[in-house]
Amino acid sequence: MINNQIKQLLVLFLLFILNACKPDEVITPIKEPGALVSIDLAKTRKFVQRNEKNEGEVLIVGNCSKPITSAKVKFKNYFSGQETDWLPLNVDDSNGFKGTFTLKGGGYYPQVIVQNNAQVLKDTLLPQNFKVGEIFAVIGHSLAEGQSPYTITAYDQQWCEIIKWPSTNGIDGFWGRFADKLRIRLQVPIMVYNTGIGGSNSYEWGQSAYGLEFQSPLFDWKKRYPYSFFEDRVNNDIPKSGIRAILVMHGENDYALAENQIVESTRAYIEKTRDLLNAPKLTFLIAKSNTNLKIPEVDKVKAAQKRMLTEIPFTYLGADLESLSGSTYRWDSIHFNFVGLEEAANRWNDVMTPEFFQQTKPYFRSN
Repeated sequence: MINNQIKQLLVLFLLFILNACKPDEVITPIKEPGALVSIDLAKTRKFVQRNEKNEGEVLIVGNCSKPITSAKVKFKNYFSGQETDWLPLNVDDSNGFKGTFTLKGGGYYPQVIVQNNAQVLKDTLLPQNFKVGEIFAVIGHSLAEGQSPYTITAYDQQWCEIIKWPSTNGIDGFWGRFADKLRIRLQVPIMVYNTGIGGSNSYEWGQSAYGLEFQSPLFDWKKRYPYSFFEDRVNNDIPKSGIRAILVMHGENDYALAENQIVESTRAYIEKTRDLLNAPKLTFLIAKSNTNLKIPEVDKVKAAQKRMLTEIPFTYLGADLESLSGSTYRWDSIHFNFVGLEEAANRWNDVMTPEFFQQTKPYFRSN
């Protein structure tokens, strides 16, 4: 009898400890089984670049399994932002609904009510979130893309999105940590298209942007690799989301190139990108990036990166990564170890000053 009482007390004590140590809950809407309302994600613009008024335009598209005569939505703010009143959705003859809405910078979940005349068919908080914040894309080599096992996945993945290459090789690198730091500081969601490509150099990006021949053991110039990978994002994704700036990380693979070659190749892929988006003032940030090895070639890389800032319009100084040298930051004198990843995230966060956001104008499709 005494033993049973002791066992019961131990169980109660363990339950108390487990509940006391339970981490803070993250409120995430869960889709109900057999929910009446479904959202067509392929036609929904869920993450958009904010404008100078801290606003962005989102698109919501849905459909119902039963006939409806009206629908409305309320965007409930879960991270920063400003909750909306009930807003009417347009309903069509196929029981679908849609609407375009301007939201303040922040993260939201939509509550939707659909009706058939006066009867409410469904009142539900949908599991898809909507974000209005800052969006970036990346041009660069393996330091930009990241390499396993050196990657940071501990960041707020609810309100920070790192869009990787659709393959098993796509990793977060340090971009998730950078996004999280910027999210906390700006209090808006952050997206990064991690479109860096390992093994590439500035010349290959510039030549492939226009389909010009070059020799490479990794990239087929006839298929316009590596630029055509990036171009796919430029044509299909960025016009829908908008973007603040493109972050450039080249240098470590540019030592075999002439100084002028580095500058003109960079100019080539910048101009191609701006032409594709019809955005002649699209912002590019050029990182100071090289291994700082004691070799003669390092001087021309530094000089080329400095020249770009004065010779190519609407380019700005990016992260100072060249001082992250040696075994403290790089496991093989080139690629970042975990300490290097953390500091690279800090350096990119440092350049995102209030002045930077005042000086630069984001790209939207209407530009």
